[in-house]
Amino acid sequence: MDEQADNAIAAWRQVLGAEAVIADAEELRTYTGAVCGSQREVPCVLRPGDADQVREIVRIANQFKTPLYPVSRGAQWGMGSRLPVRDGAAIVDLSRLNRILEINEEHHYAIVEPGVTQGQLIDHIAEQGLDLMLNVTGSTSTTSLIGNAMDRGVGYFDSRVHGISNMTVVLGNGKTIQTGFGHVEGAKTANLYPYGIGPSLDGLFSQGNFGVVVSACIDLMPAPECCMTAVVRIDSAATLGAVIDGMIRLRKQGIFHTIAHVGNRERSYILLAPMLYQVMLTEGGTPGPELRRQAVAMLEEAGFGPWSAGVGILGTRRQLALARREIRRTFRGIAKTTFLDDAFIRRAKAVSGMLAFIPYVKKQRMLLQAIEPTYGFTQGKTTDTCINTVYWPTGDFEHLDSMDPAQSNSGLMFCLPILPASGEAVCAVVKEIEATFSRHGFEAAITVNLMTDKAMEGVVSLAFDRRDAERSAAAKACIQEMEAQYMATGYPPYRVGIDSMHHVLNEDDTFWQTVRDLKQVLDPNHIIAPGRYNLV
Repeated sequence: MDEQADNAIAAWRQVLGAEAVIADAEELRTYTGAVCGSQREVPCVLRPGDADQVREIVRIANQFKTPLYPVSRGAQWGMGSRLPVRDGAAIVDLSRLNRILEINEEHHYAIVEPGVTQGQLIDHIAEQGLDLMLNVTGSTSTTSLIGNAMDRGVGYFDSRVHGISNMTVVLGNGKTIQTGFGHVEGAKTANLYPYGIGPSLDGLFSQGNFGVVVSACIDLMPAPECCMTAVVRIDSAATLGAVIDGMIRLRKQGIFHTIAHVGNRERSYILLAPMLYQVMLTEGGTPGPELRRQAVAMLEEAGFGPWSAGVGILGTRRQLALARREIRRTFRGIAKTTFLDDAFIRRAKAVSGMLAFIPYVKKQRMLLQAIEPTYGFTQGKTTDTCINTVYWPTGDFEHLDSMDPAQSNSGLMFCLPILPASGEAVCAVVKEIEATFSRHGFEAAITVNLMTDKAMEGVVSLAFDRRDAERSAAAKACIQEMEAQYMATGYPPYRVGIDSMHHVLNEDDTFWQTVRDLKQVLDPNHIIAPGRYNLV
């Protein structure tokens, strides 16, 4: 560390207390592990307890020209975990800012700090008996609401960034700004109308490195009368394009307004097999590779083909009945459809429980138990069992119960292109992905999510063992080649990891030049997250 960083650490200890400044090399290792296998030099970790301490952190960082890298909960798994884009930045861990400041049932919103997790807010809603739902992601209950929205994460109902407003932000220049109507004294609509008056500044802070968000308004949803999940099983890869086009038509017709998820076999198995494995353990199975093989075989017997799709549908009973008819009609002859709701789950559990002595029924009951947590995503629920999707592909059984994959042996990387809503376009991209991964010796886990009737989110993951240097290097080369291909074919990613900023940044592009100019105004000493979605 240089002298400036040493002086900054001493000053931060004065204002935060020694226990909130981590600089010991051994303690730092718990922060500097990364599932993607990246490494960075980090002088210290700062753990503020409130917004005033965040302001003090920024003031001292400016004084000693020591950069900061804010993280909400540090769960950017596969994209960098807690690590900064560049060496030398102090990590600012905002997990202690974990208050739910307000929740409003009538207008369905909550004001939260960055350390508030999706599980925490869901539990609070349940404890208060509120008829509200959260736009959950498929990650664990321990992930941050604000952190995910700031990197434009996608939930099961909408992109998270669409539902965040009225942000309080400590800018890199030391000033504090409130967006929308939040800065207008006495405004009663600050959490109801996101744009305020004048230029809307909210967009600067998602994937921006201009400041630290210390609170924000998160949209919730009124709980619907009924919920249902449509599961579409695709027997042949040849019908993938037709199923996607069918989903697009249904979305345009207003049959559903949530996000449809279409995943390949590898993705389905990575998601469901570890859940089934855990169920089989409770039924007396012996842990290890043989039980893993049995879990995969059971999924194969259940008819999970090369692709499958799922979409949550919310509404009245009549609306759901109409949706059932239209979905069946749309996929008749090209895919099998099944509909899950709470009543179906209850009946299936009751019947399978009574007939569990029959081997076939026992298998079906275990499959139902494995599927139920993922069904919960479309009902606004979370599950921590999905963390095992990180460990499962590499057989990292010793960490199956760990909630921090950064401390495991498992490696994971993502690439995330935006694709046109078109079956033909998706099928062409899938072929490119499969060919690229095959050249590097990997099998791609692919999901394409219909976000609107115009655009789809591609989620392509690559699993590897971080203990194997050769496979780790091959994994990185594969992802880098894949992202370069996306750029070349006109499907740039909407989100990149800390090692891939160079794919999207371009010094000759007026857009990125303007972003750099804004940095000079809002953060003249380049204190906040240098290099993150910015030339500086």
